[in-house]
Amino acid sequence: MVANLAARRAGGGATGADRAARVAALTYASLLIHHGESVKVVQRRLGHSSAGITLDTYAHLWPDSDDRTRDAVEAALSAVADPVRTERVQDGL
Repeated sequence: MVANLAARRAGGGATGADRAARVAALTYASLLIHHGESVKVVQRRLGHSSAGITLDTYAHLWPDSDDRTRDAVEAALSAVADPVRTERVQDGL
């Protein structure tokens, strides 16, 4: 999936070597972002002169606040719900 997205975004009239380099950079950035690296880490790894350039190019790949808060609430509720379910099963309910 990451490679397919990178290939689509690299598109344009690039030569084979240029396109391959763009696909490699997009794939690398996507993997770093997917694994939770910060904007500054991705910026340095890709050699961008500023975090703004990195964000202009890749901001859509970082999870947004809604994703993070939804995940946090889900994790907190399942941590509470699992012991309750386990206790009810052990009590024969």
